[in-house]
Order: sequence, then C-alpha cells, then structure tokens
Amino acid sequence: MSLDAVFNAKSIAVVGGSEKPGTLGRALMENLLFGGYKGRVYAVNIRGDTVFGHPVFRRVTDIPDEVELAVIVVPARVVPNVLRDCAAKGVKAAIIISAGFSETGEEGRRLEQEVVSIARKAGIRIIGPNCLGVYNAHNRLDTIFNPSDRQGKPKPGSIAFISQSGALGAAILDWFSLVGLGMSKFVSYGNAADVDEADLVEYLAEDPQTRVICMYIEGVRNGPRFVEAARRAARKKPIIALKAGRTPRGAAAVTSHTGSLAGEDRIYDAAFQRSGIIRARTLEDLFAKAKALSLQPPAPGDRIAIVTNGGGAGVIATDAVEALGLKMADLSPETQRILQQKLPPHASWRNPVDVIGDAPVERYDAAIRAVMQDPQVDAVLVIFLFQSPALDAPRAVEMLDAMNREFTKPLIACTPGGEHAAKHARLMEERGIPVYSTPEEAVLAIEGLVRYGIILRKLASSQ
Repeated sequence: MSLDAVFNAKSIAVVGGSEKPGTLGRALMENLLFGGYKGRVYAVNIRGDTVFGHPVFRRVTDIPDEVELAVIVVPARVVPNVLRDCAAKGVKAAIIISAGFSETGEEGRRLEQEVVSIARKAGIRIIGPNCLGVYNAHNRLDTIFNPSDRQGKPKPGSIAFISQSGALGAAILDWFSLVGLGMSKFVSYGNAADVDEADLVEYLAEDPQTRVICMYIEGVRNGPRFVEAARRAARKKPIIALKAGRTPRGAAAVTSHTGSLAGEDRIYDAAFQRSGIIRARTLEDLFAKAKALSLQPPAPGDRIAIVTNGGGAGVIATDAVEALGLKMADLSPETQRILQQKLPPHASWRNPVDVIGDAPVERYDAAIRAVMQDPQVDAVLVIFLFQSPALDAPRAVEMLDAMNREFTKPLIACTPGGEHAAKHARLMEERGIPVYSTPEEAVLAIEGLVRYGIILRKLASSQ
C-alpha cells in the first residue's frame, strides 16, 4: 500500500490537539495551521472547545469531512481506541507520536501488537509509535512535535532523511536548516511497528522529489527484505546509512532506546555492501556525502585531481585522498604540458596543482579546465583560499559555475575560512556546486561520488 497519505495527505486530524502552552498537541496544531500546509486540519480532544479558533471534535468519527491522516499524541493506553475510531472513519494512515510501547518492555509490546492488529485489519499504515513525526518540505506537511521557534525546518530540496531516533532527527532538521541544505522528506519512524526501513526506502526510491536517501538506523527487523528493497532503490538513487550500535556498549544502548536489536556490526557491513548502501562513519561524513550526491553525478572512477592556491591545503587534501583509499590522478603528459605553459614557473603543475597564492581567476580557469579535460582524471577538487587579495571571489564563483555546466565530471569546492569564504560558498552551492569548509570534508564527499559510481557499475553487471 502506498504511503502517499503519510506525506501528501489533504486532511489531517491531530488527536490530542490542544491550545495549552507547552504541550505537544499545541506544537502540532501550530506547525500545521501556521507553517504553510494547505490541507484541512482538525483538532480532536475529549475536552472539546476550540483550538486557535477552530472547532475541536471529541472523536475522529465526529469530524464531518474525510480524514486521510491521523497524528496521535495521547497516552499509549488510549491509542487502541483512537485507532478503532480511525478505522471506522476510513483514515488511511496514522503517525503515532506517543511513547510507552515496545521500548518499555513486555506490556508495551502487547499494546503495540494490539495497535498494529487494529490498523492492519483496517488497512491503516502506521508511522511509529514513539517517533518525532514526518516533514515534507515541498508541501509543508509538518507533524514534527517540536515548536517552530525551537526547531529549524529545512527548505525544499532533494535529500530525504529516515531516522530511527527522534531526538537525533530533530538535530538533523536543525542542521539542514542552519546550513541551507534542502530536504525533500524527513521521517522519524521510532519503533517501526508497521512501516519500517524497507517500506520507506521503497517509497522514496519512486519519489520524484528525492535524489538521495539518507538513513540513521539502529537495527533492522527484516534484514532480507531491507537488503532487497535497498538493492532495487540503489539502482535509481544513492542510499547513505549511518548505523549506530557498532560497539557492544552501543548495541546495548540501542536495545534500551527503541527496543531494536542492533546485531553484529560485520553483518550490517556485509548487508550494506550487498545492497549497494554507502556506509557513513559519522554524521559529518553522512552530511558531506549527501550534499555532494544531491548536486553532482557519480564519479566514473577513483582518480582525483586537486587545484589549489594554497600548498598546505593541497597537501592535507592529498593525505585525505590516500587515507580513504582513493588515488591521486597521474596527469597525462598533455595536461602537464598545458599546465607548464599556463602557470608561472614557481607554480606546481603536478597533482595537486598549486596555482600559488597570487593566482587570479584566469589562472584557476586554465588549471581547472586542463584537469577536467584529462581522461585520466575522474573527479576534481578545487580549493579556494579566498583570503588572497589576488582572487576576485565573485568572478571565481561565476567561473566555477561555467565550468560545472560545461563538464560532466564531478566538481567539488573547498573554501576554508570565515564569513567572506562562507558567503561565496553559499553562492556556489546555489549554482549546484557542493562546497566544504575543510579539505578532509571535501574528500569525504568525493569518496561518496566514487563509491556510488562503483555501486552502479556493480549493480549493472549483476543484472
């Protein structure tokens, strides 16, 4: 069954909706009523009255109009009866924010099983329970229970994020919003009583607004189904996963957090390799790769060229390339000849190409063009130290934009520094060029482009 009612519902009932300050029900009503969502919103609360001038219904079945999605934020013991009302009303999907289910022990597991049984008989898909909610940046369907004055909401973009952890998911939303990174859809799915990782990957693989699927997972309940779903999806778009619980202590913490079994880490490594998932080592690694894969094509190989106006930054990037198992490209004799002609005698025409600190935009243009045209180069990292008075930053942005449009090879930029560098980094990203503040982070991004290229070739050969 499709999850469209979760992400694109035209009518939503908030069960537990309230105007009482400090409550989750109030935050949900505010986010839906005043956050840009265009569908119909109904508050359901046994106390009745009104919420922000809208009538409150005592039960879902009292709502006179059709309801596609129910967002439930009431005590766990009440949820089964709410689901029965939803079934009678013909609700298609429910997001159960409430905690107190399988993560609490045996009694909670029985309650969760009862809820799932009711929903499945009625054909209702459930996100949760024990979750943060769902956010669709493109239509502003926002069931995140945090107030908007405390919780950033990213602009529309092409990165989807699936998070088993609600609190971490909230931080991720904040981070995307802070750095201006666009998001298509966000899902905190909590205990995964019904809709799980495989369901979400299958849906997002077909979502035209999503180009990259990112995941924070603690455990997978149905491993074989997840592997097959991810394998099919990876043929269409990259999947990046951060798997928690790698250590024995971490695995124990996972069990107490969402009731999931983390499993042996080596098993997940093998499963990710088989399914074509790119495994991120850290959150920073995940973000770096996601941004690059949302803006640039996969790399046809692992040979990297670097162009910089700072020798030290070039050395750091070179070390990072080697440390990640990538290769510094051996520039062709023709490329070396061109660089010797175009660069001053004291510049370095070997890889990394150092155009030196007094380089104007024209020197960068000549060097980047030479390495982009080299058949022995698969991806290019350009490092701009915008602190140099010789470098006209706005013209550098326009030059790199033109280069990005002219060539199909992946092009990544790095702009270390403060506000001046960050300002021009934002201008580059508006033109589709991913930019990073450190050489190490930029190389992590390139690694993602290389790995996805390898995955695509491997999946194509196995068909």
